[in-house]
Amino acid sequence: MLILVACGATTTPPANFATATPQLAAEVIGGNMPATPMPVTLTAWQSPDGRIALQVPQGWAIETHTEAGRGLWIWNAPGQRGLLSLLLIGTANPLSSADLTDLVDATLQQLAATRTQAPVVAPDGAVVVDATGSGINREGVSVPLWIRVNIRQFDDSVAVVVLSVPAEERALYQAFVAPVEQSLQIAPLPTATPLPTATPAPRTFDRFDADEGRWFVGDDVRRAMTIQDGVYRMYLRMTDSYYLSAPAEEPRADQRIQVTARFAGTARIGTALRFQQRGDDTRDYVVCWISPLQRFGCFRSEADQWVALQEVTDSAVILPEGDNRMDFAVQGTTYTLTVNGEVLTQFEYDSETIGVPGLYVETFDVAAGGVFDDVETS
Repeated sequence: MLILVACGATTTPPANFATATPQLAAEVIGGNMPATPMPVTLTAWQSPDGRIALQVPQGWAIETHTEAGRGLWIWNAPGQRGLLSLLLIGTANPLSSADLTDLVDATLQQLAATRTQAPVVAPDGAVVVDATGSGINREGVSVPLWIRVNIRQFDDSVAVVVLSVPAEERALYQAFVAPVEQSLQIAPLPTATPLPTATPAPRTFDRFDADEGRWFVGDDVRRAMTIQDGVYRMYLRMTDSYYLSAPAEEPRADQRIQVTARFAGTARIGTALRFQQRGDDTRDYVVCWISPLQRFGCFRSEADQWVALQEVTDSAVILPEGDNRMDFAVQGTTYTLTVNGEVLTQFEYDSETIGVPGLYVETFDVAAGGVFDDVETS
């Protein structure tokens, strides 16, 4: 059996799907198989972070692989008769029913499989289809495969479940196909901005020589926030996403943040002022950003609703490569953005709410981020 579970934000499978094709399954089907398959008993499994729950065959050998925040778990059947694998990738936006159906077809194409029925929608909203494929076992013999694809939308992830076994043994595994599929649960990641653990200070001056609890650090399928090698890295693994990181500071009205920042890919990176988190987990703040396309802009967020304060504008002052020194300040209702010693914009926003300064990253069609150093607030 091969079960592939993946989560992604696009309508085509990520490149990682190549790690779990029928060719991989076929390589472990055959060999020294026992004359009679061992009976299958299911047992509960949880991912290390507790977010994923799945029933898996008891006694199957497990392998674990992690890379760039993506987890891959593989269970190998005794006698190498089959394989179960679980691949998890975060998604920023739910897929439509049409997108789920497109993902079924794209998955079958990746698996070099031919469907034997039209996709159907299960009561839980999953899109399901059966298919056939083939591979070569270790003795060089072609093995016909039965393949089932089950794609289901979760809160912030899409689960693509692919089951593959030798076609002649389909009946031996049929009884636990539905229990495995129905047992899959994926808890949503927290939506609130995690706050740092340090006691709030009046101001911040950080060269990031060590993690002293002043900034959020964490690594999951959506993002990697790390303090290492004397810098603070904010990297978003999902497309069309954003993140704001605020230090442990005392809230106030007038404030300023200065930082040395450089691009890690094609993200927008920037600074925020008057950040505060509401009781309903929505956020208020004002952000100014720069991009490696030598553009900048500013907007405000009121309860996560964005309104432009400075339209996107070109500026040769911004360095696509290397360090950019950003300086963003507010006094009363006047905001001023300075980059590399030149004032790029000054605007009025008639609100004097209190909050704290922070750092900002936004992605579009690719994973990307920013690298920050020498943060100073006042």
